[in-house]
Amino acid sequence: MLNGFRVITSGVVLGAILLSGCGNPAEPDEAQQEKSPVMNENPDSNTGETQNAEVIKKGVGDVIQSIKGLQSELSAEADPERIQEMGKEMSSVWDSIEKQVEDEYPDWYERIEKNLYPLIGESGNPEKDLEKIKRLSEATKEDLQLFLEEVN
Repeated sequence: MLNGFRVITSGVVLGAILLSGCGNPAEPDEAQQEKSPVMNENPDSNTGETQNAEVIKKGVGDVIQSIKGLQSELSAEADPERIQEMGKEMSSVWDSIEKQVEDEYPDWYERIEKNLYPLIGESGNPEKDLEKIKRLSEATKEDLQLFLEEVN
């Protein structure tokens, strides 16, 4: 009986030791943020936000260029494989800035994605609805251009 008590007690102690190592996950992040120059309280020296805006602007510009390329492909011979390839490229470019847009401009993120994701989906669809792609690409391009004006 005493051995059983020792085993249980050591199990509880060992478990407590292991669990104490799983402390608050925010602690390491907070320590790291203090060291990060981007997280300065002084707005004059905070270049992180400016850099993010520049990255977002460039990415959005690239997505707009992808859409324009897709639109010109639609008016030309509308090669289904090329349209699919351009949809993948558009998706890849958007993916590179998506998280930043979502974090910094949640309302714009939702608005842009209402047309962008169906556009990407339709461009990858084996039976492409070219009229739908034209409509979605125009709406997405318009949203992205309006978004760029707000970011500037």
